[in-house]
Amino acid sequence: MSDLVISRQFDRYRVHVVDRALDVMEAVRDAGRPLGLEEISRRLGVAKSSTFRLLCTLERRGYVERLEKGGPYRLGPRWLSYRDVGARHAPLTEAAIPHMRRLLDAYKETVNLGVLSDGEVLYLEMLESSHSFRMAAAVGTRSPVHSTALGKAIAAHLPPADVDSIIRTRGLHGLTPRTITSPAAWKRELAKTRARGFSEDNGETEAGASCLGAPILGPDGDVVGAVSMSGPTSRVRPIKRAAARALVNACASISRALGHNGRSVGAARG
Repeated sequence: MSDLVISRQFDRYRVHVVDRALDVMEAVRDAGRPLGLEEISRRLGVAKSSTFRLLCTLERRGYVERLEKGGPYRLGPRWLSYRDVGARHAPLTEAAIPHMRRLLDAYKETVNLGVLSDGEVLYLEMLESSHSFRMAAAVGTRSPVHSTALGKAIAAHLPPADVDSIIRTRGLHGLTPRTITSPAAWKRELAKTRARGFSEDNGETEAGASCLGAPILGPDGDVVGAVSMSGPTSRVRPIKRAAARALVNACASISRALGHNGRSVGAARG
């Protein structure tokens, strides 16, 4: 497929206001210094009134901020937090990607890499299935810990106090009729996950979707993230045993690449 055809396809689905908002953020980033409203408007060739509305929205969400009232704009804490998260987890992502590709090639279902961030699962990387009907989360988005395979795989290897903190601050909200909402039941699920070495999301986050996950350990043996495989339940259920075993093995290899030399966190069975 030619670059021209690809470009036309992207143009077909482009959201103009999102394009403009990203243009504003990139202009502030590339300037290397705070920029005022008039200068941003001039650089982008956009009316000041439209630029001001974009800046107000970005400021409210924390993606840009003003040095002082009425002053110039610079990148805000929300943008910087994403940049810092990416940099902080770069070794994890680099170690995981080759194994994620092999999982995608072998099972043709979406493969995700996530970490725990502020009591939620933050998606660092996602390799999408080629199936027309697939399950995929966008990189940079967040999901609940209690219902997702990524979240369970991580939580199963957290200290009990950290698990209690997630329950207290985030809650165990019912997303589907299958979501575990009882603290006692969720802790039993985590114990089961820890014993067998992999986690499951059986339609608990989205009806009709299933996910398998396994933890990644760092040099000190602490959990640093997880990899999951997600897809429609009708496709995931038949491959569960083999895919779970492959996930556990892949995450053990990623853990070793990060310096973890301990024994395996569990044997995939069930």
